[in-house]
Amino acid sequence: MTYTYFNRQPDFGFLKTHLFSMVDVALPMMARVPFPTMVVDLDSDTYGESWSASARTKIHRAQQEDLAVDRGSFLLSDILKMFNPRARIKGLRGFEVSDFDAMPYIECSAVYYDRVMLCGHVWLIDEAEKRAMLYVNASNHANEAEDRSLTGRAHYFLLWQDGLYLRHLGMQTMDLMGYEPNSADESLKGVYQWKAGTHGRTEVLYHYYPRWFYAFRTFRKKLLG
Repeated sequence: MTYTYFNRQPDFGFLKTHLFSMVDVALPMMARVPFPTMVVDLDSDTYGESWSASARTKIHRAQQEDLAVDRGSFLLSDILKMFNPRARIKGLRGFEVSDFDAMPYIECSAVYYDRVMLCGHVWLIDEAEKRAMLYVNASNHANEAEDRSLTGRAHYFLLWQDGLYLRHLGMQTMDLMGYEPNSADESLKGVYQWKAGTHGRTEVLYHYYPRWFYAFRTFRKKLLG
């Protein structure tokens, strides 16, 4: 299967899938699946000022703590090591480093406390659209058992710092990749609350799958629960 991202001209392909397209069109033999998300505008001089009082308090407190932000593709492996065990608990495959070889430009970031990675982000960058998508959002759940509040503050701090960095790179939109606050999945409620703290705006993107592949994918998901 060949994948494209942010495709503004999706077309039919028997072995082609278009993910996170910003256009809504009907394509013969392709299944169109809405993907609700939340986005934050980065090209405003008041970036971050409209975030919730709770989010800004957590960020301010994190600034007073000995948290260190690091960036670079060398972080990808360690971020995925945090992300994958949680994904597999939910019945998801997770990611391998090689999965990102065919992707467009990515940016990785992480927050450390006392040399321990608390959380990490992998951003999928579309330079033409000046858009960055939070493709992987990972948390050190072992550390959460010791200090959940510190890890929570680290997430807010990293997201705020990422926005500043992405704006420096020329990005105008920070896409938090998925926002369904009415989801029945209890494990996601905290994640959606974290995203809502940015007071971003909602958008709908679209995935386009070949119908045969979408039917197989749906059947497999039901089979595996």
